[in-house]
Amino acid sequence: MPILTKTHRHYWKDKKWYQEEDYVEYPVLTYKTHYSRTKTVEKKIRSLLRRHKPFLLNTNILTGDDIIWVSGINGMVHAYRDASEECKEVWQAKKDEGHILYVSNCLPFLKGSQPIWGPAPKKQKRKSSVKRGISARRNA
Repeated sequence: MPILTKTHRHYWKDKKWYQEEDYVEYPVLTYKTHYSRTKTVEKKIRSLLRRHKPFLLNTNILTGDDIIWVSGINGMVHAYRDASEECKEVWQAKKDEGHILYVSNCLPFLKGSQPIWGPAPKKQKRKSSVKRGISARRNA
């Protein structure tokens, strides 16, 4: 069930202290791929990503009602703790397949290089031999 409120309270809990008045309000946005008017939401998402702000996103990308948490620090996407079990299982399965759950790969208008609705990216094997020394040209 999507979160309908505009803000969501997250209380900081620590072993040493707990205060009710200390909370952070996160914006809650709704982005549905089949809606015709999504320009405003797209601009808001881009603005939050540019300013490195976290937010909650109600969407229908993988399952019917995904509630995903977008981290403001690195743009990684996680299923939110209040999301349905189906949503959590689907997003964890995508992570286990090898998809990179970055926000640009999860939203179609950001045009990520490895979208999650496509096939899983191929695992690249790293070169095991690395030339070490003062100069790579001298060792060639």
